[in-house]
Amino acid sequence: MLNKYNILDQLIAYLRNKELLKNDRIKGKKIIDFGCGSNFRDIEKRYKESQQVVLIDRWGENFSKKNIKFINYKDNLANIDYELKEEKFDIIILAAVIEHLDQPENVIKHMKKFLNNDGYFLLTAPSVHSQWLIEFLAYKLGVINADLVREHKRYYNKKEYEALSEKSGCDLIQFYFFELGMNTAAILK
Repeated sequence: MLNKYNILDQLIAYLRNKELLKNDRIKGKKIIDFGCGSNFRDIEKRYKESQQVVLIDRWGENFSKKNIKFINYKDNLANIDYELKEEKFDIIILAAVIEHLDQPENVIKHMKKFLNNDGYFLLTAPSVHSQWLIEFLAYKLGVINADLVREHKRYYNKKEYEALSEKSGCDLIQFYFFELGMNTAAILK
């Protein structure tokens, strides 16, 4: 199954990705993008200035191309261990992923071993302030993907990230709202 995005979904993803890429954050870095999605053409453009990128999701076939490797982990984190072995990365990105997971702390705990000493997690998730709007756009107007919205387990604010960082054994280094307060970003280390 591939994610189906209409024009508004694409705009929201574009703005989120713009936030992730600001300040040349990923330039020359070794990156893992966990829950990357299936739009590989756009993903390849996004990471063209990164040193190495490992994309991880549960849809699609494994491939390698230039500086990018894709791993279908088949909902089994041990498959990632097999593929990456002892590799270390600068940044592990979970963009618009943690709100879909029952226990996102388990993914973060597991993936932490792939961070180098200065590495960190970069997370985004919809804010608590956006829930009403997202659900209105999905369920009433049908202008964003309602199936993906139904998967949301929670919406985030600083308190949610503090709880997530505690459960995952990480420190919350930075938290902020963006997209007019409708989205959140956090750095965990």
